[in-house]
Amino acid sequence: MQSFLDPNAPLVQIGDMNHLMYLIGISVILFAVFTFRKQIKEYPKQVMLGILIVSVVQRIISASYYFIVGEFTVTDSLPLHICRVVCYLIIIQFFVRKPWLDQVIFYWGIFAYASFVYPVGISPAIHMLGISFFMLHSLIIIYPIIRSFINGFVPSIRGALQAAVTFAVYLTCMQLLNNAIGSNYFYTEDRPFLNDLNEPVYFFLNMFGIGIGFVIVALIIHLVINYFQAKKLKTENSKEKTLV
Repeated sequence: MQSFLDPNAPLVQIGDMNHLMYLIGISVILFAVFTFRKQIKEYPKQVMLGILIVSVVQRIISASYYFIVGEFTVTDSLPLHICRVVCYLIIIQFFVRKPWLDQVIFYWGIFAYASFVYPVGISPAIHMLGISFFMLHSLIIIYPIIRSFINGFVPSIRGALQAAVTFAVYLTCMQLLNNAIGSNYFYTEDRPFLNDLNEPVYFFLNMFGIGIGFVIVALIIHLVINYFQAKKLKTENSKEKTLV
């Protein structure tokens, strides 16, 4: 039980057994989502209610851990870390149902992919925080896919710009908070890389680099969609010519 709650448990290292467990776990969940996509389309209300319940439970598990170990502070629990904010947005979206919010959730949620590929400060899989991590980041990854099945959600270039602007506001607020209380939101203080850059350069590199990254992702997605649509149209035309 101590290891399940141990605040000093060794962190995940890239390529170790815990990292592999996380990667296998998200792969299984993605496989299940695509396997049951018809059922997701048939029961959208029930699926979205399930998403809401998982989101709330994840937030309770995360907060409960910090309460149990006595570290529920802004600097230790980091309740405004970006993926946790995305979880709050998913909860809010269940009630407000704004199309632009789905766009922001998708683009901000790209960081969840990065967390699985390059885990930084992540607890082991058999740990309360590890379970919380897996629930949160898996939820963020599958949410846009489920929205796509339910209402045809597609990440847009406009959505990328909206996400970039809102991210710039978020990053600015987090930087001010870090300077005020010594927290480490968005790893601006204790950085996983680029430690030699001074603070202003690192800040603006994040702000503009990530905004540009959102737009690049949007362009790639639309290129892929257009490619498959063109290929499908070509196949249909070929079939029509054959029938004639």
